Amino acid sequence: QVLKKTIWLEARGEPHEGQVGVAYVIKNRANANRDYWGGNTIAGVCLKPQQFECWNNRKPEDTHPKGEGYEDYDGWVKDVLDGKIGDPTKGAQYYNNPDKEGYPAWTNNVKKGVKSGNHQFYNE
Repeated sequence: QVLKKTIWLEARGEPHEGQVGVAYVIKNRANANRDYWGGNTIAGVCLKPQQFECWNNRKPEDTHPKGEGYEDYDGWVKDVLDGKIGDPTKGAQYYNNPDKEGYPAWTNNVKKGVKSGNHQFYNE
């Protein structure tokens, strides 16, 4: 559930490809198994402090998404985890919304990748 909630909070209103991209950033980080990203679990990555803005001031158990297609996430999120949907980010481990936050300093240390909707994705 935490993966679905993270995608919904971070990317609702984005095109489907952008939502899949956020899911893949989380999956790619878990696969990389780095402590600073939260280790090798999806929940660990989603809830690592200061990694996903949506969890900076709220807890998953206090968040009850509804509407905007949230119920439809079940099928495609599982397909992302199972590798049945390709990675539209081409392996990205980061993303941001440049229109909202510009290009923070960390973007100088990564390679700009694909853009989907408002999200710019980045690779190491």
